[in-house]
Amino acid sequence: MDTKHRAAHGDNMKKILASLALVFFSVSAAKAQLNAYFVNVGQGDATYIELPNGSNVLIDGGPSGLPIYEFLKGKGVTRIDHVVLTHPHNDHYRGLKKVFAAFDVKNFYDTKAENKDAVGDNNLRDLANAEPSCRTHFPEVGANLDWDKHVTIKVLNSCTEPVISRDNDVINNCSMVLRFYYNGHAILNMGDAEASVENAMAKIFKSGLNSTYLKIGHHGSRYSSTDKFLARVQPRVAIISVGQDNTYGHPHKESLDRIRATGAQIFFTLTGTQSLTIPAPKRGVELLVNGQPDFGSITMTDAPKFNMEERPFESADSAALEQLKEAAAVK
Repeated sequence: MDTKHRAAHGDNMKKILASLALVFFSVSAAKAQLNAYFVNVGQGDATYIELPNGSNVLIDGGPSGLPIYEFLKGKGVTRIDHVVLTHPHNDHYRGLKKVFAAFDVKNFYDTKAENKDAVGDNNLRDLANAEPSCRTHFPEVGANLDWDKHVTIKVLNSCTEPVISRDNDVINNCSMVLRFYYNGHAILNMGDAEASVENAMAKIFKSGLNSTYLKIGHHGSRYSSTDKFLARVQPRVAIISVGQDNTYGHPHKESLDRIRATGAQIFFTLTGTQSLTIPAPKRGVELLVNGQPDFGSITMTDAPKFNMEERPFESADSAALEQLKEAAAVK
């Protein structure tokens, strides 16, 4: 090979190596970002998160198995590292039954809330116990979950002592609340926690609630998203998981008015699965949300008749609230 051909060959090799390096860098950068998907499951909740280290998280599964199954299969998922049940209401746990039947689940995170009016939640727990190589965890308030060394994942509410009730408010307030913090941004997932727990969290964690992205509690119910709580969170983006023409009238106008007053953009799963990306460090910090923000044009169903005297906005202290206060005192 003469000098001219050797030089040309060397240039081609450099181009090939540069291309391979670019591909490798692109793949590494993609893995180093955090992706969150708020799945359209109708009137229910399901949030899927891809962590920078390549592991994944599913928080709740919606009211039926097909939507979350199709979403996960569409993404090529075969294994889920961490499955979370925020609380035992069927619009959160039913879809998880299909998940345990169809996917390899490694860890299950649960509260000790027992819904006396349901059997399906215990069926799900039996599936988790029967899943090969799956461990069940009951993380405590204040715990940091070791899912990715680059992401701080903190438990801000849960019931780790048994609570047995048929009262929906009591069960809602046992919701496991998780905050994911990465590269200067946080995602706060509220489950169905209501006003009393929100306001207790605001007093206990203070600026530790501050989050760019807020997964709104209780599908936009008027009993959640209080002014005090929102003032601590200071969200720039709010995501509401809700079903069209639901019998609860979610989201309620009162809650939407409070959220809009913060200046946050609101996204609904009514229009389809919503997703967001927190980029890797030094890759930008702009808000990246895929979806159409609400500009006040959402069509809401009429909410059920509401009597403030029958149900005060600030509900009485519950077992969940007492556990939260005790856990905070210990910390």
